[in-house]
Amino acid sequence: MTKPVAPQPVFTDNPVALAQASRYTELLIDAAKVLQDWRQSLFAHELVDSNGFVKGDDDLNESRLEKRETVRARLQSGAALEKPVLGIGIFDNIEIGAGSDTLATLVMEGITVLPVHVRSSQIDEFKHFCV
Repeated sequence: MTKPVAPQPVFTDNPVALAQASRYTELLIDAAKVLQDWRQSLFAHELVDSNGFVKGDDDLNESRLEKRETVRARLQSGAALEKPVLGIGIFDNIEIGAGSDTLATLVMEGITVLPVHVRSSQIDEFKHFCV
């Protein structure tokens, strides 16, 4: 039995980027590549395994599972999801400043191309992750 195809997500600007619009740029990224790099983050272990793959529902704590279910419900209903905010961390890897649950859930649902906000000064560091 095949998994039903998830509806295409609707996105809205993240309030952090919207409040500082001149400092942020929107990019269309390959989220699976982003997660592979993000796995090096100190915070990634909550959502991805050591290989950069999204953890299953059974491997999440209750709070993370609730956030995942909220993202799924918004996706199914056509409600807007906030664009994740990405940056470059102190170890030169990707950090997800906001929207990690959204990004990981969408990848799990088979949606790997999505818009994100990055600081305009960091565009060059993200070229490898753009589609």
